[in-house]
Amino acid sequence: MKLSILATKLNGKLVGQDGDSEVAGVSTIQCAQPDQICYFGNKLYKKYLKSTSALAVIAREMIESSAANLILVKEPYRAFREVLILFRHETQSGFTGIHPTSVIHPDAVLSTDVTVGPNAVVDACAKIDEGTFIGAGSFIGPGVTIGFGCVINPGVSVYHDCIIGSRVIIHSGAVIGSDGFGFVPDPEGHLKIPQNGNVVIEDDVEIGAGCTIDRATVGSTVIARFSKLDNLVQIAHNVTVGPGCLIAAQTGISGSTVIGSGVILGGQVGTAGHINIGDGAVIAAQSGVTKDVAAGATVSGYPARSHEQALRMNAALSDLPDFRRKILEFIREFSNKE
Repeated sequence: MKLSILATKLNGKLVGQDGDSEVAGVSTIQCAQPDQICYFGNKLYKKYLKSTSALAVIAREMIESSAANLILVKEPYRAFREVLILFRHETQSGFTGIHPTSVIHPDAVLSTDVTVGPNAVVDACAKIDEGTFIGAGSFIGPGVTIGFGCVINPGVSVYHDCIIGSRVIIHSGAVIGSDGFGFVPDPEGHLKIPQNGNVVIEDDVEIGAGCTIDRATVGSTVIARFSKLDNLVQIAHNVTVGPGCLIAAQTGISGSTVIGSGVILGGQVGTAGHINIGDGAVIAAQSGVTKDVAAGATVSGYPARSHEQALRMNAALSDLPDFRRKILEFIREFSNKE
């Protein structure tokens, strides 16, 4: 589309003389071609402004750039998202309907406009609402309920009796409803505790590739509405993740942990079990959370503590070699005087 039309769609102000130029796509600030646009929102990329070949740069304010045009908006990242939507490629299979190689149990109930891809399995008494896409090779277990407008990508396994809301996206390799890790020690071996609960994933949740969400021992493991899980996240049995949480890759949440609303967990965070993380808390990457975290707190380190305290401790730790050297010199001097 024309650059001027795109600026209008973004509720932005076009600064430049190339409003009639055609925009062919979107790219990064360092790789954009002369018919593409990009956005600038992170000062780490300021060094690319004077060398970018982009037709236009989306920005919050006037900047110096080699691009001939700017689109000024209040929220550049949000505007960039809108551009990505406009220029996105179709990601789902071109196939629609029920593929002849899929296996649909006679007792399963599928609404209109459901797609089931090649070699996918929908087991007994599963219910799938309209407009949902089940990718190739996915398994939908007995008694599973899936709402409308969901995207279950290829190679997803949803075990029996799990409940998935509407507009949920689950990426390939995710396993929903596998057994929780529970055993009773016994002299003759660990005795498995039956995992009789399920998993409930509420509306508008996104589950990344390779995530594993264990079913509850009793009751439900819950991922509340609008929460987003990155790839390779492990959620143990009876965990509750509140609404609007963001959980980055390689995070592991131990059993019966309760996470409030709007919580952010950085990559490779690990938590002990049976703890509470309050609303709006931020857990920095690679933190080990061993006890409750208050609402609104920001913590880091292992064991996780106030981020300010963790920074002071890290700074002090870096001084330890010099401090040790000075102590040893003092000891030598004191010993020589004796």
